[in-house]
Amino acid sequence: MKKITKIAGLITFAFIITGCQSSEEEANPQTSETAENESADSPENDGSKEDNVESDNNLDSEEDGTSGDGDVENKDTSDEARTSNDEESNTDDVYAGTQEDPDYFIDTQVFDRESGFYTAYAIHRDKGEEQALSPEERLETSLLNNDPSEQDILSSYADLSFEWPNLIIQFNEDGNELAATSAQSNLFFEALYGISDLYGVEEITFLNPDGEKAVTLAERSIDEPIAVKDERDLTRGYYTIYDEELGETLFLPGGELEEQVVNENDQPLSFPETIEAMGSIDLADAFYSSAIVEGIQIVDSSITNGVAAVQYTMDEDIVTEEDRIVLENAIQLAALDFHAWEVKLMNDTLKEITTYPLIGQ
Repeated sequence: MKKITKIAGLITFAFIITGCQSSEEEANPQTSETAENESADSPENDGSKEDNVESDNNLDSEEDGTSGDGDVENKDTSDEARTSNDEESNTDDVYAGTQEDPDYFIDTQVFDRESGFYTAYAIHRDKGEEQALSPEERLETSLLNNDPSEQDILSSYADLSFEWPNLIIQFNEDGNELAATSAQSNLFFEALYGISDLYGVEEITFLNPDGEKAVTLAERSIDEPIAVKDERDLTRGYYTIYDEELGETLFLPGGELEEQVVNENDQPLSFPETIEAMGSIDLADAFYSSAIVEGIQIVDSSITNGVAAVQYTMDEDIVTEEDRIVLENAIQLAALDFHAWEVKLMNDTLKEITTYPLIGQ
């Protein structure tokens, strides 16, 4: 009985203590909050709080596409790359590109001036040609169609063959048939070497009917192969002259005129220097003109690995379509003097890039 009474007393005492603690907490709610706040503000929790804030920021940054100061540079770099790609894409989209027919032909015309005879050149592309012709076939056609001799020496008395880039001319007649006056002789060789050079021919071998390298041709004795580049004067740049009979603008090489063909170091003009020189005429009373007319501005020019490039703008209010064609023909001839494989003409005004295949195509 005593044991039961003792146990009951202990239980009663426990209930009394529990009730006192609950009453104390209800009576002092601030004490509980203060303890919690002190725990939250403790130094150990400061680092945890900063980590949580940084973690939250990182989550926000990942959603925004950034991740702190270090990634601002990454974002800037990414933006620059995106902008660069957009610009390249825009250039590709804006500039229309075309490639002209590769079959070009060179024609010549003789002009008689008080100062002497001049051989002018023209370049034509036959867009109606159904089958592409080889350079040899085009060269032969150009030579036979533009022989200035009165007796048409090449077409009447010679056979042409090739060991490219060399030309072989074998005559089937000799003597008077190949004779010519002094003026005719000069014009004949001028056209022969000029046209051949514009097709990339490096050497010409002349053979008599017996196959020997001994020919008297147009008042000139020839007994060895002729290097074409040694026979032509410097031809840096082309200038325009209008043929009223043909109704066409033709081109005179700078080497035949008194225009600049060498630089201040007495070296042949480079391609960019040539294009720059073509923009002006040295003689005030010249009978020829510049192919770079008022309203056309050359922006840049270069030649790299056989590819020539010229970039220009034009004032559409004063520059005609004919002016543009004349300019591009003159540049093609200038590029051929450097034996370019092709020339690219970039018209910044019309947003057009035109590629003209040249020798070797």
